[in-house]
Amino acid sequence: MAENHALGGSSLRSESDHSAKAKANEIRIPHRLCFVGHRTVPFYKEAFGFEGKMMAIFRLSIWNAWLMSLPFFALGVFLMVMKKDIAKRMSDMTGYSAREKFFTVVASIAPYPFMLATVWTPFTDMLPLLGVGVALYLLGMALFVVSLNIVIQTPPDEPFSVGPYRFSRNPLYLAATIVLMGICIATANIVLAGYLAIAVLPQHFMILAEERICREKYGMTFENYMKRVTRYLCNNW
Repeated sequence: MAENHALGGSSLRSESDHSAKAKANEIRIPHRLCFVGHRTVPFYKEAFGFEGKMMAIFRLSIWNAWLMSLPFFALGVFLMVMKKDIAKRMSDMTGYSAREKFFTVVASIAPYPFMLATVWTPFTDMLPLLGVGVALYLLGMALFVVSLNIVIQTPPDEPFSVGPYRFSRNPLYLAATIVLMGICIATANIVLAGYLAIAVLPQHFMILAEERICREKYGMTFENYMKRVTRYLCNNW
C-alpha cells in the first residue's frame, strides 16, 4: 500500500517536472526570433492586462502601433479636408508622363496599407529598440509638422525654399519615411520594414518627376536651388 502510494507520488512528481521543463523550454525562445515571435513589454501586463507570453507577429490589441500611425494619418486627413487647395496642389500631375503618374499614384497610396497593418502590430519588448523607434518617430513627426506648415504658407506660384527646405528638397517625404522607420523599429517587425523598403522606391521616382516639373516651371531659380540643397540628406540623396 505504502509502495503504491510512493509510486503514485513519484509519477505525479515526474509529470509535474516534465510540465515545468516544457514550460521552461517554451519560454526560452532564442531572442533572435523576436522578428518572428513577440513578447509583451513587462510593464504592459500591469497597465493593460497582458500575460507577457509570446505573441504572433500580428495581433489585434489596444496597445499596438496604431497609436503611432494614427496621429500621422490624422495630419494627412487634416491637410486634405481643411486645406483642399494645398492638397490639390500637391496631387497635381499636370505634365507627368504615364510612367511618372504610375509611380506617383503607387507612392501616394503606399503608406495606407502600412498604417492599416499597425492596428495588428504590437510593440517590441526590447526596450532599446522601442526607445530608438519612439525617438525617430517623434523626430519625424516634428519635421513633418514644420514642413507641412511651410507648404501651407508658401504661395502657389513659389517653390518651397525656407525652413527645412533649406537643408533638404524633400523634407516632407523624408519626415514621412522617418516616421514609418520609427514605427518599424518600435515594433521590431520585419514585415513592416520590408514593406517600407519597397515602398520608398516608387516614392523616389515620384520625387524625380516632381523635380522635373519644378525645373520646367521655375527655371534657373529651381536649378540654383537644386545646386545648393540636397535631395534628401547628402549629395544627390
